[in-house]
Amino acid sequence: MSKKTKKLLALLLVLAALLSLSGCGKEGIDENEIPDSTGGTEIVKGKSADERFTMNVNIKYSRNPLVATNHSNQLICDLVYENMIELDDNFQVIEGAGVITEWECSDDAKNWVLTVGEGHTFHDGSPVTPRDISYSLGLAINSDRFAGRFASYQGASPGEGVVNVSLGIGDAAFIRLLNIPVIKSGTYGEKRDYGNTPIGSGPYTYNEDGSMLVAAETWPNYESLPVQEIYLKEYKTADEIISAFESGSIDVVTNDPSSYTNLGYASTNEIHTYATTNMHYIMFNEESMLGRYSYFRLAMQHAFDREYLVELLHGNAVATPFPMYPTCPDYPTGLLSTADYNLESCRRILEVAGVRDYDEDGVLEFMNGSPQEFELNIAVCADSSAKAGVVRRFQEDMASLGLQVAVHEMTWDNYIKALEEGEIAISNTGEQTVPLDMYYGEVKLRADFDLTELLQPRKESNELTNINFSRSTDTTIVSQIESYLSARDTARPGAYYQFCQYLTGQSGSLITIGFEKQQIITRRGVCKGVEPNAGNPLYNFENWTIDLEND
Repeated sequence: MSKKTKKLLALLLVLAALLSLSGCGKEGIDENEIPDSTGGTEIVKGKSADERFTMNVNIKYSRNPLVATNHSNQLICDLVYENMIELDDNFQVIEGAGVITEWECSDDAKNWVLTVGEGHTFHDGSPVTPRDISYSLGLAINSDRFAGRFASYQGASPGEGVVNVSLGIGDAAFIRLLNIPVIKSGTYGEKRDYGNTPIGSGPYTYNEDGSMLVAAETWPNYESLPVQEIYLKEYKTADEIISAFESGSIDVVTNDPSSYTNLGYASTNEIHTYATTNMHYIMFNEESMLGRYSYFRLAMQHAFDREYLVELLHGNAVATPFPMYPTCPDYPTGLLSTADYNLESCRRILEVAGVRDYDEDGVLEFMNGSPQEFELNIAVCADSSAKAGVVRRFQEDMASLGLQVAVHEMTWDNYIKALEEGEIAISNTGEQTVPLDMYYGEVKLRADFDLTELLQPRKESNELTNINFSRSTDTTIVSQIESYLSARDTARPGAYYQFCQYLTGQSGSLITIGFEKQQIITRRGVCKGVEPNAGNPLYNFENWTIDLEND
């Protein structure tokens, strides 16, 4: 590998945003390793290093699809296991894809009947049955990977060709949560020399030593799969992965452009984006001096330049003032003006809230018996450059109105401590603090866009509920969410409209910034027919065309 190529690979650790409720980045770019310009380089077809289709595997981590958290291993699982259902980029179920082919629910959406399609066969030759679906569901609700999406799940039982599922809270979109893998009943703990790999029913299975995937003879038309063998090689570090990909030693990778492990690419790659439910948002400490007032929170709905997040993530995000992906059928387009980025609207509502320049010195004061100058304190994780960028833009915009904002870019531990305690330490000893007024967060929502854990008030024990650090006491918002979740068919868009109308027009407790997109990347000209979806980057792999010849 040439020195110039090695420098190009240094694009790996481009710092970007990350899931602020799951951790912050740890490393940055070596400022001495600035890549050479690729301007004017001819775009050519990518090449495989060995004329084999190869994927990365991380042997240290699990390849059990219900617990696998390593991205490389998850990608492998997408080929070994079938999902119960598949979602498109509008977060709607793709008809005819997945093991579950039909479904219906009761009027209150608490009881579901799922029909298991015929013709699905495990790699040991046994058919996929309702018992296997019930078994997989029961394990998924207790797994680190999927537990968060089944808050209202109460149980499932197999029937004749169907699975009966009961929920504690009605959810008419429960079916959208089932893009999870199916494993054969009783094989969850099945171990081989290469790890714990339950029996699946996908297009590929493992060879004897787990060093490759081979086309599964149980798969319909398995001989026409794009490749009969997929080699697995281990590259442990991000540097090794991108080097292997750029050299053609591995042929497909996934990428999170908002992560500190965001990968850099040369011109011989094709990038395919897909929607996610990773939502960026702002919330308030509703016990702070201004955070407690709904008019102030409503003014802030107009204070954030959401398109700036899209710009900072180089188009790998969508801006929206509502906590739902904008292409979803229930999205309330008619309400967009109620929470648009508009500094004049922000200024007018602040005046209604009693925040104005009383002494005409160019700085806004708050009327609290008498006009008082104040400073808003907003917390953001320090290793999230995109989020910090959005907050800095907010700081500049508020300065143009005369509102003073202090941005506190914090380490992950200090950020969480500030959210939990409602105050920000501004000295090394922690003895000096300022009140926390607002914070920038990120959360991965379920595909039904349930906001219960994010917005429900604290419990009677005065402990904060899950990821809600706002200290809100608003119970109306929870009933609004439940009404939307349980609404059926044509009533659903109206119920969501009413919820958003309350959120952005009365409560103001949540400011949605936007949703991230993620990527699957292949060598240019090597893979055709790539159709990633919201939960399966390798969706429809059996219909890919793969050309590995080095012309």
